Amino acid sequence: MNASSTLDRALACTNPTGELGAAQNRQLSERALLASASAGQTALPFQLHRYPVSEALSPWLDFHWLIEWDLPAGQEHSQRVLPYPNTHLVFEAGATALHGVARGVFVRGLHGRGRVHGLRFKCGGLRPWLNGSVQALSGRQVLLGEALAWAEPAHVLRAEQAVLGAGSHRQAIKAAEALLLGHLPAMDPWVARVDAAVQQVMQDSSLTRVAELQALLGLTAGSERTLQRRFADSLGVSPKWVIQRARLQDALQALAQEQAPGFADLALHLGFCDQAHFSRCFRQTTGQTPAQYRLALARSMENSHHPDTAQRPQT
Repeated sequence: MNASSTLDRALACTNPTGELGAAQNRQLSERALLASASAGQTALPFQLHRYPVSEALSPWLDFHWLIEWDLPAGQEHSQRVLPYPNTHLVFEAGATALHGVARGVFVRGLHGRGRVHGLRFKCGGLRPWLNGSVQALSGRQVLLGEALAWAEPAHVLRAEQAVLGAGSHRQAIKAAEALLLGHLPAMDPWVARVDAAVQQVMQDSSLTRVAELQALLGLTAGSERTLQRRFADSLGVSPKWVIQRARLQDALQALAQEQAPGFADLALHLGFCDQAHFSRCFRQTTGQTPAQYRLALARSMENSHHPDTAQRPQT
């Protein structure tokens, strides 16, 4: 299937995010959104769309994501996200940049009217595009022209204007991909290997040890130092960090359930040595203890069903 037919197939559906599959879209959102957004609200003050990338870019990238919002004057919304271990190319007015893996909670404030268009790289997928290690981007946002030698400021600005000023998602996707299609890097088989392994870690809550990740990658026992170097170079974070991020995202999902497990049982299930260790890691990452987060969820659910707030987006 060529790039054009892939795009046509993605954009032809009535519900554009449905092309990735309803279950996948739900999991992508529920695992990452914190606080009120993951507490079962029926309406958020923004729209999120996801589209697959064209076949030509699929060895390195996962999908496009578009966030659009139009808030009344004086209203603001702050969205907290616990991101996946992926890097992104983000088109944003005056700030188009590569976003390294966010080590903590990412907070985005929304006001007025706007659009942001991102492309998510596969785990390790950005490394072939760079002259140096992805570790230099870890926890940072770097203007595209500073990270990629061919991305001249004037060229990036034209692309940014074309993407954000597009009259349709179809046009925005074509403009975003046009910036990259003329500069495809050499194929690197490590990208497919590491991305598949990380996706398995994200989906299987029983995977809690670095040795298990080594096995998924087909690396021999005792090669942990090699794995550490490869992850630092291609993802910007350690294997242990990836596993812990996945299990903390599992915790967010579990705590949002009506019949959430006890903290001690949840800690044991997710591979933490005890409840105290789980609580400490959760607080260091999210800024709240599991108990505080569960309470915030309960309050958010109450607000979402209150007759005075049910129709109002949470801010």
